[in-house]
Amino acid sequence: MSEEVTLRAVKPADAAALLKLLRQLDQETPFLLADATDLDSSVSAEAAQLQQLSHTANNLLLVAEFDGQLVGMARVAASLAPEIQHIGEVGVAVLHEFWGYGLGTALLEEVLTWAQANPLIRRLELTVQERNQRAYRLYQKLNFQIEGRSERGFYDTQDGFQTVIHMARLIDHQSK
Repeated sequence: MSEEVTLRAVKPADAAALLKLLRQLDQETPFLLADATDLDSSVSAEAAQLQQLSHTANNLLLVAEFDGQLVGMARVAASLAPEIQHIGEVGVAVLHEFWGYGLGTALLEEVLTWAQANPLIRRLELTVQERNQRAYRLYQKLNFQIEGRSERGFYDTQDGFQTVIHMARLIDHQSK
């Protein structure tokens, strides 16, 4: 790659580009556990959602930008409910054309740096399809631990039922 990829927090102005990225990811990979209704959002609704997201302390949406185009993303979605606001659900996705360049690792490392600095976040969790060995190895490399498996945890219209692995990483903040 002759140009650099920039990792940054998403902005409401990215709404159209983010929807385009999500729709392309949905076409390219059977590994996303996305809800199809997320893909039908209007640009204005997406921008409003991104604006709202920016006002929460325990949610994060990073994008990877290359040559003016969004090519990847990492998200931490957490509840505002005090009992579970410390738990962030992680999702990482990169366009197929950009696989193998370490972009998923870079995005997830940024998520971990953010979580370590965020006083609210104490647990990151995710699910990954067992057949998605590339992602599974990435999560293991970055010290996510297996907490369980769900047989028939995902249904793929092409390949049928898939086993889903539940993983988590506890975030222990260093006292200063």
